[in-house]
Amino acid sequence: MSKLLQPKPLAITIGTLALLVIAILFVRVPLPTILLPAEVIPGLAIGGFKITNTFIATILADIIVLLFGFLAVRKMQEVPESKLQNIFEWVVEIFDGMLTDIGGKEKARAWLAVFMTILLFLLFANWLELVPGVDSIGYIEPLEVAYAEKGVGVGYEIQHIGPFITLTNEQVTLTDEEKHEIEKEFHEAEAAGEKYHPHDPKGYVLTPYVRAAATDLNLTIGLALLVVFWSHIIGFRRLGPKYARRFALPVITGMKPIDLFVGILEFISEFAKIISLSFRLFGNIFAGQVLLFVMAFLVAFLLPLPFMGLELFVGFMQAFVFAILTFIYFEQATHSHAGDEHH
Repeated sequence: MSKLLQPKPLAITIGTLALLVIAILFVRVPLPTILLPAEVIPGLAIGGFKITNTFIATILADIIVLLFGFLAVRKMQEVPESKLQNIFEWVVEIFDGMLTDIGGKEKARAWLAVFMTILLFLLFANWLELVPGVDSIGYIEPLEVAYAEKGVGVGYEIQHIGPFITLTNEQVTLTDEEKHEIEKEFHEAEAAGEKYHPHDPKGYVLTPYVRAAATDLNLTIGLALLVVFWSHIIGFRRLGPKYARRFALPVITGMKPIDLFVGILEFISEFAKIISLSFRLFGNIFAGQVLLFVMAFLVAFLLPLPFMGLELFVGFMQAFVFAILTFIYFEQATHSHAGDEHH
């Protein structure tokens, strides 16, 4: 306690408290619009495919993984001098040993590349939400348009700072009468084949150009489907037709009625894998994003920092859990249920 009262620690404490008080009283930031579906970026499309902000985040995460991989192996040496090569070799050795303990050396070497690819992709994709500009730089559209197209009923006033337009902390909420009028005008514009434009926007909403990729269920479900489907391919390649016995009369207890029921449970579990893989990743990353939004909205300075550190940990853990479960599902697919091995 006496150390805290010394001049330097005391000055740091008082300065921190002063920043918190200033943030609470004078510095307020708008709360970003929280939507489950990914937002489409106007004017961006590939053929008939509309580009969303989570798709852009996915491409960015892919580029980062490829860039780091290229830089790590660009000048590979038997005795590495590059710090990046040292780091990559250290990481690969750790996870290679872990996978070897789980499935043996042969399986670890066969699927290490898949494990590391999923781990690194999800890691960088999850950590993108902590990068300045993600979820905060985008295009501003009238609140009326956002309500008509997305159901958003709360927006903010705007201000001009030099060449930039930003949202203020002055919140604007649509009334029921205004919502009814907007719906009427929107349907009239659609019927006339025109794009809806409000005459006098009441407020504005920010749609970010980049949003964390795993906050889009399309990514997490797609990745989960890929993993489960791939595990079945591995099972059929390793065991042949015997692999199908795990779903039709597997030899577990020797009693056919019970084994039939176990086979049904095995079949159901494949769908449970897809649900658990996709919704675990989506739920944790989406909840973390909302938490960061709310903390910054409540207190702009200092308070969000511990939660950013928490999101670093959560982002890594979710990437690791998804990758390690992928390896476990692959390994489980190599075990026969036809009664020709010991259980």
